Amino acid sequence: MIIRKMKEEDRARAVDLLAQWNMAPVQARDGMSVDPACAEVPLENTFVAEEDGRLVGVASYIVHASGGAETAFFAVDRAYRGRGIGEALQHARLKEMKARGIQRVRTEADRPDTIAWYLKKFPYRRIGTKKKITPYSLPDVDEWTVLVMELKDYEG
Repeated sequence: MIIRKMKEEDRARAVDLLAQWNMAPVQARDGMSVDPACAEVPLENTFVAEEDGRLVGVASYIVHASGGAETAFFAVDRAYRGRGIGEALQHARLKEMKARGIQRVRTEADRPDTIAWYLKKFPYRRIGTKKKITPYSLPDVDEWTVLVMELKDYEG
């Protein structure tokens, strides 16, 4: 498996992977509000996982003006789950954020297994919930669980 920065030619496959989990970029429609950061996978802050020449995972992050960052756009092809791809992608983006001097990273998730995974594998702490404004991920869950990590605590 190779973890590398995303290239423009990877964008369509990355969006396809995200769509498997209902996490693909969304454009505003029907009066719906969409955070502009959620409208396109950011090339400069995105990693992909490649196995046997096939793009099988994607993970990005957004840097905020406050100096903090937020994880975004994270998916592993369903056929490749359980191989450590998600963990490798998460480490890649956390290491880059830390190297950039970012001190705090925020993650929002709605899948109980994903939330448990973040809390088990990384030094996150749960700080609350946030109402969903974008129809991502699980359609029957109307809030995100908000997790925060101080990158000084990350040893990856």
